[in-house]
Amino acid sequence: MARPRKEGMDYFPHDTDAVNDTKIEALRMLYGNDGYAFYFILLELIYKQPDFELDVSDAETIQILAKKVEVTPEKFNNMMQTAIKRGCFDPTSYHERCVLTSEGVKKRSKVVVDKREKMRKKSSNGAENELLNDSCGVSDAETGEESTQSKSKSKRKVKEKVKINKIHYAEFVTLSQEEHDKLISSHGEEKTKRMIDILDNYKGANNKKYASDYRAILNWVVKRVEEEGQRERQRSEPFSRGQTTTGQYNANGSNYSSSNGKPVSDPRNASGTGEQSQDRGNQKAPSKYDQFVRR
Repeated sequence: MARPRKEGMDYFPHDTDAVNDTKIEALRMLYGNDGYAFYFILLELIYKQPDFELDVSDAETIQILAKKVEVTPEKFNNMMQTAIKRGCFDPTSYHERCVLTSEGVKKRSKVVVDKREKMRKKSSNGAENELLNDSCGVSDAETGEESTQSKSKSKRKVKEKVKINKIHYAEFVTLSQEEHDKLISSHGEEKTKRMIDILDNYKGANNKKYASDYRAILNWVVKRVEEEGQRERQRSEPFSRGQTTTGQYNANGSNYSSSNGKPVSDPRNASGTGEQSQDRGNQKAPSKYDQFVRR
């Protein structure tokens, strides 16, 4: 079933400084806020009409309209005569055909009508979706000619997201070239490779996915690699310095000392039985005379 043809407008532009318009000021000066309500209630009714003209030719219509404005029919007629005199509505249309409209109303409504007609033609040519979007509700053109132009200028085109090429540096790890270069610049090639291996194993074992592998590396993998390096350095450090080994020779060249500092015999003077030999350093060499007498 075809969508019903839309007539009239659901809303119309209301200038923010309308209260300062000389025509409206006259109505407010003579009739207070009743004059202000009178003018905009009639505008609402005019814009809802298919031809954007409100017929006020019979007395019953005047009574209904007066009730809407919440004034007496006499006061309503007085306000309508003031509005015609001040140019709020077109005097010619009122006097010749007894309808309320204005040049501004016709101008704004024409923008809407022309746009709807254009969309209906597109729909007949197969662009039905565009018709639904623009003709179901109030189109952008219904905000008035000036506001339509400003809106069309302010519309921004949706920017397509720039797709960043990712490279598989491992089975489960992808990085952009720029991200990979940053890691190498900050941590070196060896650490970067180790970080990629750690993340690859973790993701593969846990079926884990990250929105950005680069951010995951910065978040926790870098710290893991630094902790590994620290443990490796601790294992490679020598034992406590300053300790001497058992049997180290003393500084005087005569005795060795044990690890507890107690002197021990020179192993070069030890007998096969394990007993300590006499210190030959204390014996005097025999003289030539003694050697002669012994012989």
